Amino acid sequence: MTDEEKAILKLATTPYKYAAAREADAHRMFGLTGTQYWQTVNRIIDLPAARAFDPHGTTRLIQARTTRTRTRLRGRLG
Repeated sequence: MTDEEKAILKLATTPYKYAAAREADAHRMFGLTGTQYWQTVNRIIDLPAARAFDPHGTTRLIQARTTRTRTRLRGRLG
């Protein structure tokens, strides 16, 4: 993992009161829009090196993504 990927993962696991504040920091620090930031986070958490770097945070992000995906699919399937 690159230093930038590590910093993005660290930002994703840092607690924020408001999600928009995290996305604003992602824009300020990395020049990414909110959508680009979360696409990058989702790519990073699938890397084996991410789990080695931050096992707890990566697991938590994967679980949150899985929950969102299941909720979205349930809504589509009825």
